[in-house]
Amino acid sequence: MARTCCALLVVCFLCCNNAFSAANDENRTVAVSYVVRSLGSDIGTVRANTVGTASDNDFHADVNVIVRLWLLNFSFTSSESASIRGGKLVSYNKIIDTKGQRREITGKLNGDIFKIVIRNGDKEERKNIPATGYITTNIESPEMTLTPGEVRSVRIADLENAVIVDREYRYVAEEHAEIDGRDIRVMVADFADKFGEGRRWTAIIGGFPIVLRQEGKEKTGLFNPSYKVRQTRIALD
Repeated sequence: MARTCCALLVVCFLCCNNAFSAANDENRTVAVSYVVRSLGSDIGTVRANTVGTASDNDFHADVNVIVRLWLLNFSFTSSESASIRGGKLVSYNKIIDTKGQRREITGKLNGDIFKIVIRNGDKEERKNIPATGYITTNIESPEMTLTPGEVRSVRIADLENAVIVDREYRYVAEEHAEIDGRDIRVMVADFADKFGEGRRWTAIIGGFPIVLRQEGKEKTGLFNPSYKVRQTRIALD
């Protein structure tokens, strides 16, 4: 269950590139709060902030999950940060703490290689991902350019697992929501790869693709319950 929560909360808050971001270089801040629901109850919260312009921005998210059930009792926190410069992901860091067990993933773009260091307690593993080997990462939102009826396979750099995977995106529908007094277009799309599958509702807010809602399930592990993540508050400066 802890593995499931960690994976589902790599929710795509970051801007992908200028193609679906604001057409200007105005500095904006978008702050979003979420509630996580699984196992029949609300089990956690997420607070995320994206600050900067369409091509140069910084993202940070904090997650707090607590599960107290008869046969399932655990808690974990995570802190995730990333930076985009010139429309490219240049650095990434995620720290996960599960009952005192710490896991840290750190990545940095060095030329054409995204170098990742994974630390589990005293153990350290290094992996190199060629930047030319993937189109986007698992913290970005390529589905925003889908057209009605389109199914698209995209090479994704899964940062937490430090591997490149093929992820399929499928257009579902286009909806609308009122946010900050404005009518906002919302893209509904399904996604699936070897680690999991789900559906999410994403909108462009303040020039950044922001996930409003996500539902899904992992494909790994013996016990992987479904989950729902939905936004409860959006603040735009």
